Amino acid sequence: MLLLVTLLGTALSMKGGCGEETEVLVGAGSTALLPCAASITSSSSALRVQWVRSSQKQQQKWVQNTVWRMDSSGMEFRGMGVGKRSRCFHANFSKGVFNLQIANTQAEDGGEYLCSVTDGTMTTNQRVTLRVIEVSILPAQAVEGSNVEITCSITPPPPSLVTMSWRLNSSSLMPENRDRLQRSSAKSQKILAVSPRHTGAWTCAVQHNGKEGKATQSLTVTGITSPAEEVSQVYAEVGSQVRLPCVYTAGVVPQRSDWSRDKGLPSSFRTPPLFSRPPWDRSAIIERVEAGDHGVYRCSGAVQGTRVQRQLQLVTAQVVTGGSKNTPTTLTCQLSDTTGIISYQWVWVTNLNGIQTVTPFHWEKTVTVAKMQSRGPGQCLCRYSGKQGILGNATYHLPFTSALEGQKKPGAVSSGMITGLVILFLVLLLIVLQLYKNHRRRKMILQYPALETIVHSSINAQERTERSRADTKALDQQTPV
Repeated sequence: MLLLVTLLGTALSMKGGCGEETEVLVGAGSTALLPCAASITSSSSALRVQWVRSSQKQQQKWVQNTVWRMDSSGMEFRGMGVGKRSRCFHANFSKGVFNLQIANTQAEDGGEYLCSVTDGTMTTNQRVTLRVIEVSILPAQAVEGSNVEITCSITPPPPSLVTMSWRLNSSSLMPENRDRLQRSSAKSQKILAVSPRHTGAWTCAVQHNGKEGKATQSLTVTGITSPAEEVSQVYAEVGSQVRLPCVYTAGVVPQRSDWSRDKGLPSSFRTPPLFSRPPWDRSAIIERVEAGDHGVYRCSGAVQGTRVQRQLQLVTAQVVTGGSKNTPTTLTCQLSDTTGIISYQWVWVTNLNGIQTVTPFHWEKTVTVAKMQSRGPGQCLCRYSGKQGILGNATYHLPFTSALEGQKKPGAVSSGMITGLVILFLVLLLIVLQLYKNHRRRKMILQYPALETIVHSSINAQERTERSRADTKALDQQTPV
C-alpha cells in the first residue's frame, strides 16, 4: 500500500506525464535541433536537465543512454557517441527552452530521445523522435554512359508512408529527366546512361506527418560537357565562319578524340592547335561555310576507356532569289533543314551615327523585292526562330537589292557626269600645254636681246607697210577715173 501511494505521488508530481511526442527530420551531415520546452520558476536553484536516447538492443530490450546532462550544481556531463557532438545553451534556460543541438548528424544518431527538466519537485518530460535522411550515390564519380543508383534512406524508418521528391542543383527534376529515371524501390532511383548534365547536388526531400527534411549528395559525371545533349543543332549562314563545340570535363584529357562526317569533312574544316586551347577542348572550326557543308558531324573520344560521342547537325542558311519575267522577283530564306523552325521574320537593319535600327517588315519565309523599295541604305536580313528564340539569320546584301529595284545606290556616279569630267580634264590639259609652250618661247627670246630688237623692228615695219597699202588702196577707190 505504501508503494502504491509513493507511485501515485510521483505521477502527480510530473507535469503532463511524458508530454507530447515531436518528430524531427534532418539530413545526414547537418545540424539537428531537438526541441524541449518547460515552465520553470525564475528563482529556482535546483534545476536539472537531462537528455537520454533510447536504443533497442538484443532480445527486444530498450536501453537508455545519457546524451547530455546538467545537475543542480551546474555541472555538465556528456555521453559517448552522439553526446560528444551535443550541447544545450544555458542562456535559453531562463526562457524555458532546453533544446538539444547535435552537430554533424549521422544515420546512427536517429532514434527516440527523452528530455527531462526538473525544477524542484516538478518534472517535465518530452519525447522527440529524430529521423535522419541520408542520400547515397553509387558510384559517386561516374563516366558518361554508365548507370548510377541514388538511394534515399530514413533512419529509423517511419511507420507510415512518406512523400519523397528529388531535386538536382536545388531545382525540381525536368520532365525529360523524369523520363530517364526508373524507380527500383520506394527509396531508390536508377539513372540510366548518365551524362555531365547530371553532375551536381542531388537532394532527397522527405515529408512525413507535416514535417519536412532533406539530404544532399554530390554526383560527378565526366565526359563531354558541351554540347550537353547527345544530338544538337548548329546554325550558320553560308559564307560565314562557324564553331562546332566539343568540350570535355575540365581537367579530363580524352584519348583518341577525332571528328567525322558521312560526306567527309569540308575543305575549310580545321581543329585549332592544342597549344592555343585547353587539352580538354576539342572544338572545331569551319572557316567559310558552303551550302553543301550541312549534315551531321560527330565528335568522339574515350574517357577512362569508355567511348563518348556527340552529334552536331550543321544547318546552313542563305537567301535565294526567284521569279520570272512575268512574276515579281522574290527572296526566300532557305535552310538545309527546317526541323524545329517555327517562324521567319524579315528585317531591315540601318546604321546611323553608330546607332543600329532594326525594322521588321515581313513575317513569312518568302518576300517580294517590292516590299523593300524606298527603304534607303541598309541590310536586309531573314531571321528564323525556334522554341528557344532566334536561332540565326541570313543576309541579302544591299548592292543586289539596289540593282533589282532599279534604285541608285547612294554615292554612285552617272556615266554622263564621268564623260563631262573627262572633257573638262582634256581642255584644262590643252590650256596648260599652250601656256607652257608660250613660256618656253618667251624664255628663249629673252636670252638674245639684239634678236628681240630685230624681231620687234621687223614686226613694226611690216605693220607700217600694211597700213600704207591700206591707205593707198582707199585713196584709189575715192579718185574718179
